[in-house]
Amino acid sequence: MPLDNQVNLILDLYKIYDEHRDSRLWFLDELDAYNYKEYHEKYSSTSKEKSHFIAVCGFFELSGTLISHGLINPDIFFDIFNPSPFWKKARPIVDGMRETRPHIYENFESLNEKRKNWKKKRHET
Repeated sequence: MPLDNQVNLILDLYKIYDEHRDSRLWFLDELDAYNYKEYHEKYSSTSKEKSHFIAVCGFFELSGTLISHGLINPDIFFDIFNPSPFWKKARPIVDGMRETRPHIYENFESLNEKRKNWKKKRHET
């Protein structure tokens, strides 16, 4: 993909990321469910908190999909975004969701693994 298209895509992603600042802050500071059952009990299907969860996970799912298909250079993406603290909080909840939806947020998980490898390689050079 031409560099200017990648730049535009990154800028569009950043707009989405920035528009969900409240969701990101809630996710990191206030999400206090440690498994799917607890998440389901605390946050009803129509709650603002559930919308926050979906916004954050959806952003990183979209990003992971774009990177998996080679539409964004991972070096550029990971210089700007870090999915790791979000995945750390989401994982136990997502694991429970996967009992009925086995592939939910798999690109988010993959993105986190790619970020770990990127960070490792970056520190080796």
